[in-house]
Amino acid sequence: MHGNNKLGKYRLMRKDRTTARHLPPTALASLKTVRDMLRRYSAVYIKPSHGTGGYGIFKLSRFKGGYQLRHGTRSRFYPKLEQAYAAFNKARANKTYLVQMGIPLLRYKRRPFDLRVMVQRNPKGAWEATGIVGRLAMPNKIVTNYHNGGKPMPADTLLSTAVSSARHRGYRGQLEGLALRVSRHLSGYFPRFRAYGVDIGIDRSLKPWIIEVNSRPDRSIFNTLSDKRMYRKIMAYSRLSKASSPVVRKASRKRS
Repeated sequence: MHGNNKLGKYRLMRKDRTTARHLPPTALASLKTVRDMLRRYSAVYIKPSHGTGGYGIFKLSRFKGGYQLRHGTRSRFYPKLEQAYAAFNKARANKTYLVQMGIPLLRYKRRPFDLRVMVQRNPKGAWEATGIVGRLAMPNKIVTNYHNGGKPMPADTLLSTAVSSARHRGYRGQLEGLALRVSRHLSGYFPRFRAYGVDIGIDRSLKPWIIEVNSRPDRSIFNTLSDKRMYRKIMAYSRLSKASSPVVRKASRKRS
């Protein structure tokens, strides 16, 4: 049985062979799993399995002289991994945490960014990518989340630094196609959800990575963009989903 949390959805997405190629290695966090992953990668993210908004996330990086642990805008260096992990362990407050490969994200003006793709059921009941927005990390912060200081920006602006204009439209379509595949796959396990927010990070070789998938995605980030067309479409589909849900229909019959 897989729960609707980061680890549960990660395990479900691994069942789809195509999607699995875009998942950064992820495991329950322990000293052993963190050590094993840092042997393969120079940095890892340690994040709560439950929770949204980028809160409670740590970044642990391996350097020649030791390990750097970052949380929010705070940073501390430890000569031994055991010391860095103990500091994290003290702050985790008994929550279940995951360790995930650190993706060397593309940057815009020296700051990392990722993308949120909104996928919703359209009026015909089919999944449709209704919006894509970039999230630019604040200076000295390790997360890009909007409610944790990330700056919403047009995805095209951020992608233009790495993707040529001739390739841009096709590459954006590739990202939307990946988000659609993920949403269709997860809907087989969670049929009640009618929208997903798929967070995609892009590395320096332009490979897209699925960082996580939100089953209750925030819509307000799209309203921050000057072009409101995506936001209006997202809100129209959201109202349609509420009107067609069994709970709403049942309540309507009681009032009539």
